[in-house]
Amino acid sequence: MRESFDASTPDRDLVRAIRRGRSEDAFNVLYDRHTPRAFKTAWRLLGASVHDAEDAVQEAWMRAIESLHTWSDESAFGAWLRGIAAHVAIDALRKTARFAPEADGEWSDEEWSSDRLDLETAIVGLPAGYRTVLVLHDVEGFTHEEIGAQLGITAGTSKGQLFKARRAVRARLAPKEVEGGIPSEGAKRRSEERSGGRA
Repeated sequence: MRESFDASTPDRDLVRAIRRGRSEDAFNVLYDRHTPRAFKTAWRLLGASVHDAEDAVQEAWMRAIESLHTWSDESAFGAWLRGIAAHVAIDALRKTARFAPEADGEWSDEEWSSDRLDLETAIVGLPAGYRTVLVLHDVEGFTHEEIGAQLGITAGTSKGQLFKARRAVRARLAPKEVEGGIPSEGAKRRSEERSGGRA
């Protein structure tokens, strides 16, 4: 009798079925459950490149299936897969020379055209080194030691990159209060809102 799998089947049961008989049904449930978050991880690390993120997730799944015997159900399967996706994305950044973890990134204000940005846009707009450490630490929950091992940097460098990344994101998310000595439109609007519309 063929086993039946659905969205309520625990990851450990799906993985066991895949290990035993390469169950396509079990794989499909596992894939549907964990691909969206793995994609989001890769997408963030790769600077919002959908094509590169799709490639990274496909490669991550191939690596995951090849090394499925190393996964322990004591850890969350999704976190394990996202770790693989992060490795693949970092490898892709290195191959295209978009990753420089120890260099202070430079970016221009022209890249940030609106008065206020959303968090995703602010993260994606960071230099690759900052973005990678921020996503791995603050989004995926890796420690600085784990990030250092993945990136080939020290834990101290990881901490420094995270500090700079957070500061850059905060600066980009905060509306500009003064532009050349003249309050920006956003600052004027907030001032009017605080005063109840009185000028």
